[in-house]
Amino acid sequence: MTHPGPDHTAPGQPGTPEGAWAPQNDPQAQPEKKSSTKKWASLAGTVVVVGVGGAYALTGGFGIGDPKVDDCVHMKSESDFEVVDCDSGDADLKIVGTEDEKKTEADFMADPASCSAFETAEAALWASGSMITEKGTVYCAASL
Repeated sequence: MTHPGPDHTAPGQPGTPEGAWAPQNDPQAQPEKKSSTKKWASLAGTVVVVGVGGAYALTGGFGIGDPKVDDCVHMKSESDFEVVDCDSGDADLKIVGTEDEKKTEADFMADPASCSAFETAEAALWASGSMITEKGTVYCAASL
C-alpha cells in the first residue's frame, strides 16, 4: 500500500476531499433587508401604545364620565354611579362640590365628616381608577 507523499498534490485544498465545501462568490446570496414598511408599522404601534397610555394617565383613566360640579349622576348601585343629563329621568343627585384631598376607599368609608364643608350635600360619593387601594376623589352631592 502506498501513501501519497509530499510530492503528491491533489486538487483543491490539502486535507479536503474533492468537491467538499469551498467558499463561493454568489452575488445573489446577499442577506435579506428588512422592508421599511415593517419598520414603520412597528414604530407606529409603539407610538399608539405610548399615546394611549399617556392619555389614560393624564386624564385619570381617560376621565370620561368623571362628574364635575353641577353635573348630575345616576346611581347604578350603592357604590357605582354615572354622569347623566340633569333633565334625564335617570338623574338622582347633583354634584355640589368635591373634596380637595384624595382618599383611598378605606379612608373614605372611615370618615364620617366627608362633605361636611358643603352645606347642601346629602351624600358623599367616592370614585377612583380600577383599584380600591388607589386614592380617589370624593364627590359631594345633593338631591335634585
